[in-house]
Amino acid sequence: MFGKKENIGKIETIISAGTEVKGDVSTEGTIRIDGLVDGHILKAQGVIVGENGKLTGDVKAESIIVGGEVSGNVNASISLELLSTSKVYGDIKTQMLSIQEGAVFEGKCTMTAIKKEPADD
Repeated sequence: MFGKKENIGKIETIISAGTEVKGDVSTEGTIRIDGLVDGHILKAQGVIVGENGKLTGDVKAESIIVGGEVSGNVNASISLELLSTSKVYGDIKTQMLSIQEGAVFEGKCTMTAIKKEPADD
């Protein structure tokens, strides 16, 4: 949607359907959630919550794509994309936001300013 899918990075960790993780997660790379996570994503380059994925906890990453359900606050320092199948119950904070028709979002949204490079004179 944003034309910058490289922000999400190469998926290095997959929590597959049928898998349940309890506890906090921190990674330098990208994580995809197709199962259940009961805990916070403390740090990641990218987070993808698949259509059948469910995250109960806060998430903090550079870029986040939600197709499933997130019950917690979402902090995407670069971009956040809510797909048509997504449900987000919590506050969101990001620079760039895309919400597809059909997505559910209940919470407060804070948009941070995009830092522009100073013009050369």
